[in-house]
Amino acid sequence: MSDEETKEEKEPDLTSPEVVTKYKSVAESVNKALQLVVSECKPKAKVIDICEKGDAFIREQSGNMYKNVKKKIERGIAFPTCISINNTVCHFSPLASDETVLQEGDMLKIDMGCHIDGFIAIVAHTLSFKKGQ
Repeated sequence: MSDEETKEEKEPDLTSPEVVTKYKSVAESVNKALQLVVSECKPKAKVIDICEKGDAFIREQSGNMYKNVKKKIERGIAFPTCISINNTVCHFSPLASDETVLQEGDMLKIDMGCHIDGFIAIVAHTLSFKKGQ
């Protein structure tokens, strides 16, 4: 048996520059997606439209990463864009038929995530519409 056969494959961790680069790439991508979603959150906006924009942005951004590598790398949405309103604590991801719209005075909890090769970055943000804004 050769030395190569006896070596176990090491699980990738943060000691690997490639792993750190992947985490940084997904973090940057999902932070940009969060900025987009927050900018779309206005009274009278449909929640489903905002969530779909967030997911589409993540798919587009992650789809452009690691295109020219030899092995196929999975990438995309790790956690769908969720906008939970008022008394909904978290993880509200509407169905396509949902007609919920944002209203003045709503408190929103936004969360979403992206991954490259199984390395995940998830972000969350709380946003409040004060009446009269």
